[in-house]
Amino acid sequence: MFESGKPVVEDTEENRAICRKYCKICQNYRKHSLEKFKPNELFCACGQSSATDMKLIGCFCSGCEVYIKHHLRGGYFCVRR
Repeated sequence: MFESGKPVVEDTEENRAICRKYCKICQNYRKHSLEKFKPNELFCACGQSSATDMKLIGCFCSGCEVYIKHHLRGGYFCVRR
């Protein structure tokens, strides 16, 4: 599904379950304890984390099945959208 030429990821339990697998191994997610902030997963659908002062130390978005399935580009969705 595309909106304004950009791929749109739906906020579904299926996508969240996939996302959880990958976030757990993401350096950025673990280093900044992103599970404690909203949204705490599926950043490509829900937007960036409310955590502040994050440094970009590693991104695993491009390895995620949701990323591949929806033909997403870029990364660090937890920091920027």
